Amino acid sequence: MEIELLVYYFLFLSISIGLSAFLNGYLNTIFNLNKMYDPVVERSSHKNKATRSGGLALFLTFCICYGIGKALGVISVNLYALIAFCFVALIGVADDLFSIKYREKFFVQIFAGIVLLQSNVYINNFHGVFGIYEIPYLVGVMITLFVFVVIVNSLNLIDGIDGLAALLCIKFFVVIGAILAVSSKEMELVVPSVIGALIGFLIYNMNPHKKVFLGDTGSLLLGSVMAFYIFYMLDDRSYIVTDPKISRPLLAVLLLMYPLLDTLRAFIIRAYKKQSPFMADRVHLHHRLIDKKGFNHWEATIIILLASISVLVLGFLLSIYFSLSLVVLCLLIYMVGIFFLIFK
Repeated sequence: MEIELLVYYFLFLSISIGLSAFLNGYLNTIFNLNKMYDPVVERSSHKNKATRSGGLALFLTFCICYGIGKALGVISVNLYALIAFCFVALIGVADDLFSIKYREKFFVQIFAGIVLLQSNVYINNFHGVFGIYEIPYLVGVMITLFVFVVIVNSLNLIDGIDGLAALLCIKFFVVIGAILAVSSKEMELVVPSVIGALIGFLIYNMNPHKKVFLGDTGSLLLGSVMAFYIFYMLDDRSYIVTDPKISRPLLAVLLLMYPLLDTLRAFIIRAYKKQSPFMADRVHLHHRLIDKKGFNHWEATIIILLASISVLVLGFLLSIYFSLSLVVLCLLIYMVGIFFLIFK
């Protein structure tokens, strides 16, 4: 059975890489023929023509892989989760093509979150954080909706330089895939499908002549899938192999550390300046590495990726030997050190 699973992992990874590379190239050509370029404005990090077709290619790759997996009887996605992903992807497509206001996007995101709740996977336990364990159903629903919107938008907001969102997502899905391979079969083959789709996207994201961006379609879709896995992890009815080693909420935060921290920091800065929290600007940490430190896109991306991985590994190792409160304190000191060493 283990060999069969590895074969399917390799199969779906290969199919998704091939499909994604083809679709990204094809859609980039179509978008260019119709002059559907990502506009170059003052806050843009790119100077040459690029298209926001990467998210649509990602979505189509996901759908085709799901269809193949369903036909083979080896892939399972909860119907309500699938509907929620589609709703989020469609609002992303609309925003990439026509530019949708944030209140409309929030409405669809909340609706998608409500649909996702019908999968009966949600945050129903704090697992000892603040001394709280099981929480009432309505409280769990409200917290789940809030976390869903935060995760979806945080990933969207950090998608500002080449490769950053895609590589952080690959890191997330590699870790989640390792956990699911031991813990559960829930949506297991979705992981290689998404990773392969992101690898196919990166081929064009790195191409200066046929450059492709994820756009809102890609970042919102990836955020919604990641949110579902986080809810699965925090639902106390699921079995997670890492439970004896690390707190579930801590692991969830560590997996999403950069998007959450960078979004919170940007919101605080904008609030201090009395600006809209969703105002497009260059206050994100990745922009500091480029504008203040002189790194190029890929140097900044790799620095952030390595810092993110180091926080995750350190948190996991410390959790084996120390209490949660001491681990959190050590991680805070470590992250402050990283900030002053790299970003300040």
